[in-house]
Amino acid sequence: MIAGAAAVRSRMRPGVHRAIAGAALAAALAGLLGAAWVTHAARTPDTAQIETLAQQAGAGRDDITMQRLRQIAEHDDGAIAPLLLGEALIARNTAEAFREGLAWLAKAAAKDDADANMALGKLHFLGTPFLARNYPAAYRHFAAAGAKGHAGAAYYLGLMLRNGYGVRENQAAAARWFALAAEKKSAAAMFMLANAYRDGDGVAPDEQRARELYVEAAEMELPEAIQALAMAYRNGELGLPRDEMQARHFTLETAHALKHPALVP
Repeated sequence: MIAGAAAVRSRMRPGVHRAIAGAALAAALAGLLGAAWVTHAARTPDTAQIETLAQQAGAGRDDITMQRLRQIAEHDDGAIAPLLLGEALIARNTAEAFREGLAWLAKAAAKDDADANMALGKLHFLGTPFLARNYPAAYRHFAAAGAKGHAGAAYYLGLMLRNGYGVRENQAAAARWFALAAEKKSAAAMFMLANAYRDGDGVAPDEQRARELYVEAAEMELPEAIQALAMAYRNGELGLPRDEMQARHFTLETAHALKHPALVP
């Protein structure tokens, strides 16, 4: 058998010999320098590919993919890979992964990334089993993201200023942040701004503007906005006539919207 194999090789063209030798060398180098090769390859994925890896690594709990994502993040001059790696680790919902994820989010935030600051703001604002609630830290991160026009951060800044969460209550500033988020089609911010116009909190009372905002948020299936319109028809508020039929209609719409409500930032 060995002699036969040698005979076959002897009949091969020189170019085939070189191809086989090249393949063997590449395999040897891959074995010896595997880590370096993977690191080089990890620099190439685009954002969509990194997002796919993050999904597999986080919710999918794929450890090999998580390691690949780490290698990409370590060589990413931007913030996308560190951000997505941080979110993937936090999605694992373990203390160790959470700590590492928080560190990667901080690296992305240090590059002035609005999404990373938003993510850190929410973690500090809501608190988790692995992180105590910290309103001042939340406000700093939301402010950094809000300064770059992030709608979700603007919404939370409005909430914090409206209710005095870790900052001095300021209804006028809250309304301005809600307005910024509402302009970017945040249904939750539209609802809060509508409340401000209805009650005159930080803005001049304006029932018509409040009604318009409730309607716009209701069209985006925000249950609270639909319920507000139901109550307005029932009680004859916001410049609307008393109309029990319309009140019942919007009450039914509220129940429907609760099954698939608009996302809150």
